[in-house]
Amino acid sequence: MKYGFTYMLKETICYPQCVICYKVLGNDSMKPSKLAIHLNKCHPDLRTKDSDYFKRKFESLKRCKLDKTGIIHQTQQNIVEASYKVSYIKAQKKKAHTLAEEVILPCTKEIVRLLFGEEAVKKIDNIPLSNTTIKRSITDISSNIKENVINEIKESPYFSIQLDESTDVSSMAQLIVFCRYIHNNKFKEEFLFSFFLETTTKAADIMEIMKQFFNDNKLQWKYLLGITTDGAPAMMGCKSGLQTRIKEIAPNVVGVHCFIHRQALATKTLPGSLKTVFNQLVKLVNHIKSSVFNTRLFTKFCSDLDAEHNKLLFYTSVRWLSAGNFLERFFKLRNEVKEFLCQMKSGLVEYFEFDNFEITTAYLVDIVGHFNKLNLQLQGKNANVITHSDKLKAFIEKLKLYKTRINNGNLIMF
Repeated sequence: MKYGFTYMLKETICYPQCVICYKVLGNDSMKPSKLAIHLNKCHPDLRTKDSDYFKRKFESLKRCKLDKTGIIHQTQQNIVEASYKVSYIKAQKKKAHTLAEEVILPCTKEIVRLLFGEEAVKKIDNIPLSNTTIKRSITDISSNIKENVINEIKESPYFSIQLDESTDVSSMAQLIVFCRYIHNNKFKEEFLFSFFLETTTKAADIMEIMKQFFNDNKLQWKYLLGITTDGAPAMMGCKSGLQTRIKEIAPNVVGVHCFIHRQALATKTLPGSLKTVFNQLVKLVNHIKSSVFNTRLFTKFCSDLDAEHNKLLFYTSVRWLSAGNFLERFFKLRNEVKEFLCQMKSGLVEYFEFDNFEITTAYLVDIVGHFNKLNLQLQGKNANVITHSDKLKAFIEKLKLYKTRINNGNLIMF
């Protein structure tokens, strides 16, 4: 009260509120030094007032200005809502928390100053967009979304889940779970939760996390009718796999091998002649990309020739779309690669002299390109089984049109 502040209690967290301008600061401002800064900056004419003056202001605030819950001042609702909306948009764009205070707020103030004047800028200044505020807002929004999804799942007559674990760039194993259920007589798909696996990624570890989540949120196993995973032994093992463990608790569950994962596995199988050419293409690209010096030379070489691109792409087997992107980029730069290897006097240039090398490469680009297109069409929300079936049939019909005779007239087909 010495600095003209009272506090609001929300979910056991204290937030200081000025009894003069009714502004609510963040929890990190519950320090005398920061409260004094606000008083000296915003109300310099009241610095000499004693505590009794602020207590009278507080009583007036208490009688007239607080809402029934006493959490936050009524006039702050629009300001708080604006802060939450900025936090939500920033979280969707996956930007840093500090971006709001360092970039968004100054830009907004300049726009408002030019269009509406200084009075409007003062209102913008009241919007809390600090790092901690943004973090707290995102946490609140996330909790609210999670609560809504869980309530909708509980109202659904049954639901199914899809899950997988993968290692991120920090070498941390992450478990991600999606859920499909019925809401308002329509199928709805939502992200359910994610959890990091500290040590091993065995079926027992994943099962323990699933049990904990179901117990904490009071979800009933008997309403779980389907589970979709990849084909890893930890997921689909007949003795101790995750699907087997879940079926012990929920006997009605139907285990499914992920449709997109099966399609990705199928595309890795190539006939002998195509596999040979594919490996040669990988070797050619690796020869240029594995050397920093060769990479710089090739980039300059392509720029001098005004090529459409000036860099090749690595092939990564674990990335489903990598093969198609790698082949498409190589085919566009095939002439530049050949000329570059000739000037470098590399022995790998002899690959281009093999019979049907360029024809086979073009065939690979077409086929794998269609595989990538199909893979992308199978992804996304509301891509149900019927849609998958229709897209697969259309793809097979299109694939039949790509009969190419190579290797002395032998017909290559998948």
